[in-house]
Amino acid sequence: MNEDNVNTGRKPDQIAYSVKESPDGKGYWNRVGAAWNHKDGHGTEIILDSTPVNGRISLRDQRDQRMQGYQDERDTHQAVNDGQTRNHGRER
Repeated sequence: MNEDNVNTGRKPDQIAYSVKESPDGKGYWNRVGAAWNHKDGHGTEIILDSTPVNGRISLRDQRDQRMQGYQDERDTHQAVNDGQTRNHGRER
């Protein structure tokens, strides 16, 4: 791993998403990692937190406000649900 790119505290240059099409034609974007451009401009470091089942990953610029807004909304909902247990229905 190139520590010059990951451990400097720099925000990622791009965000890695797995995109799954829904029946209504909209895409569900799930963040699976991030990418940092090398300082010398000759490569990219990609760190994945998960790998999509279909193997397809879309890299989007970090500055894309639509995706950033989506991620902010997702983080807000996730923080609310962190302390809650999930109800999976009646026990059988």
